[in-house]
Amino acid sequence: MLYRGTKVSALKRSAHRIARTFGYDIVSSASARPAICGSEAILGSFPSFTQYFAVGREETYFIHNGYQARSENAFYDDTTNSDQWQREVYQFAREICDRDALRSVCDIGCCSAFKLLPYFQSLETVGIDLPATLNYLRKKWPDRVWMDANYAVTPPISLEMVIASDVIEHINNPDHLLAYIAKINPVKIVLSTPDRNLLRRGTHNGPPSNLAHCREWSFAEFHAYVTQWFDIEEHFISSAAQGTQCVLCNPRR
Repeated sequence: MLYRGTKVSALKRSAHRIARTFGYDIVSSASARPAICGSEAILGSFPSFTQYFAVGREETYFIHNGYQARSENAFYDDTTNSDQWQREVYQFAREICDRDALRSVCDIGCCSAFKLLPYFQSLETVGIDLPATLNYLRKKWPDRVWMDANYAVTPPISLEMVIASDVIEHINNPDHLLAYIAKINPVKIVLSTPDRNLLRRGTHNGPPSNLAHCREWSFAEFHAYVTQWFDIEEHFISSAAQGTQCVLCNPRR
């Protein structure tokens, strides 16, 4: 019997719970990524249809009026993670490097480099993160370039690709990050951040449910914000299950 050993009440559960009953996560077999995020219950507040594509003002980084950002976020230690998060962002960035014959990569917020080096080991790399993480990185990969997250200091080499994967939502003033990327002046830029409307824990008016996040943008808001800084080449949902939006953009020359 198809549901042998499973109680009838399980049929009333969410799709997530049914999948877990049979030992699977809800992701496509092709991706093989554990991509569950948010909660099994759909909680919080979500935008109405009329507000779904609304954007705010430049002073609020184009997040809609009335949104409450978090001024002090908790530190998130990502060094113990593997590549189950934002893996497709790095795969995409590598595809762009291969397409455009880019030979050097800067990863802002590289954590333990568990995605940077597997995908870009054959290229010249610079990893940027906090001092505590840098101690680990310099001991493990002393032949690579690692830098403190200091906006006053630019990398010592010319860089053709900059990646900032799920970093911008952690920063109190994201203008500092984008100004720093503009100062590096790469050929291509790949940014990713959660799409607030896909996270299942609705925080339409903020603050984010994730205590490590200062703010989260909707798709329309993030597009409007990034456009103030760079020319957008592509903007898409890279992982719907993880609620990740990804932007490929070009500096303005």
